[in-house]
Amino acid sequence: MKSFTFRLDCAGKTEPVKKHWQFCVGSGHAALAQRVDYVEQLKLVHDELGIERVRFHGILNDDMNVCVRLSDHLPLKTRNKTKIYDFYQVGRVYDNLLSAGVKPFVEIGFMPKALASGKKNVFYYKGNVTLPKNMEAWKDFIRAFARFLIRRYGREEVHTWYFEVWNEPDLACFFKGSMRDYFRLYAETVRALKEVDAQLLVGGPATTRGRHLTAFLDFCQKESVPVDFVSTHQYPTDALGHSINRERLRQISKMDATGDKTSTRALLQPVFDNVNDFNKSLKGYMTREAKRAREAVGDLPLFYTEWSISSNCTAAIHDTPAAAAFFVKTVLDNQGVVDGSSYWTFSDIFEELFFFTDPFCGGFGLLTVDGIKKPTFWACKMLASLPDARYRLPVTDDDVELAAFRGEDGSLYLLLYAQNFEPSGEKYRAHIELQNAGAFRTWNINRVDAQNGNPVALWEAMGKPAALSKAALADLRAKSEPKTESGTIDAGILNKGIDIRLSDNDVVMLVLKP
Repeated sequence: MKSFTFRLDCAGKTEPVKKHWQFCVGSGHAALAQRVDYVEQLKLVHDELGIERVRFHGILNDDMNVCVRLSDHLPLKTRNKTKIYDFYQVGRVYDNLLSAGVKPFVEIGFMPKALASGKKNVFYYKGNVTLPKNMEAWKDFIRAFARFLIRRYGREEVHTWYFEVWNEPDLACFFKGSMRDYFRLYAETVRALKEVDAQLLVGGPATTRGRHLTAFLDFCQKESVPVDFVSTHQYPTDALGHSINRERLRQISKMDATGDKTSTRALLQPVFDNVNDFNKSLKGYMTREAKRAREAVGDLPLFYTEWSISSNCTAAIHDTPAAAAFFVKTVLDNQGVVDGSSYWTFSDIFEELFFFTDPFCGGFGLLTVDGIKKPTFWACKMLASLPDARYRLPVTDDDVELAAFRGEDGSLYLLLYAQNFEPSGEKYRAHIELQNAGAFRTWNINRVDAQNGNPVALWEAMGKPAALSKAALADLRAKSEPKTESGTIDAGILNKGIDIRLSDNDVVMLVLKP
């Protein structure tokens, strides 16, 4: 058993905590926000986790019917080329978000077919990723979009939203054009928005891996283009060139069609979920990259509008305590580096390649399709309960790390986490020595580990059923909820220090109250 000793001066200096992980959360494409279960889950993450905004693709996609022509709907050639703007579904989507207590983080995309210069698209819902055929027509459409939002929700409300131009234009699958093409699209889009209201908050470039940030800002400065925030995306597997590469496509093409025919996830997961994607060198990678991005951005707000432990849509690790430990380490290490982050995603009610219906599909969400709370949800709930003053302790990237917080009433919150990309079954003893400790009277401890907040393990023990009855679902939810232990503190007992046992990828929170 490896031992670690931590020393904390309870009278030591603290710094304010900005809970950047509550700023936003990601989601599937816009049309999904018209589902009742989607809105229910969104309200849950707002109410229990403090999530403030949601970001998704496709608010201007053709399945939202925002810009149409007669020829798009009639099997006839017509001389009438008039384009009709209709933002009815946009209003329904944003109404649903606001009813759940969550504001939109508006990702502007994709290109309506009626305005597009080409036919290239992405995902099954066919988001058009080409430039506008006519830039003036695009700007007219964007002005109409902005005016609709202001009329429906009022200037004061819309001024609290953020408008991000496009998604990952540095990837060919998301944008047919060069980065210079994207810069032009950004400039014209932003100018159209600011013509309607100069106080609308705009930004980009929403690239992957912190790429092109300096070039983007240089362009904006040179061309006098407004930019109110800078956004980018990051996954630890980006360091390994992680993607659906030719080898994986070859593996997909050779999949045995005689396998499990009840689950698309079961067919694809062995291909997408490669255990060799993770290694110890990736520990702390997200924060190293965030610091590099911060240097490029300077004093502008820096938002990570998409991040997670894996960019694979069926990565089994998403459902496990390993994702929870990664979540905790990443958001705590990035405290003071990023201004806002958006975990990808809040729910497995999500569809890009397919809609995976398995109770646990390795989806990105904090919640499953059935609303079961994953380990990442429970870890995020721990973080939501933290007070706003954090002790200044070093980030070590060691096997076990400690973060400590002080409540206004003198309570002490101790958060231990053993994030490990290559778990070996190691057991750890964490010994915490307190200096200048107050007169604490009670304690409680919460865990996210193999036995607590880990519903996928229970599902696997059930034989991985493809569907859950209502009774089985209720039982799984009840049995997977973390248990809280509590008790009283005898005078002088803390003088001996505190010992806590944990294993790889455990997250433990101990709260001492006066």
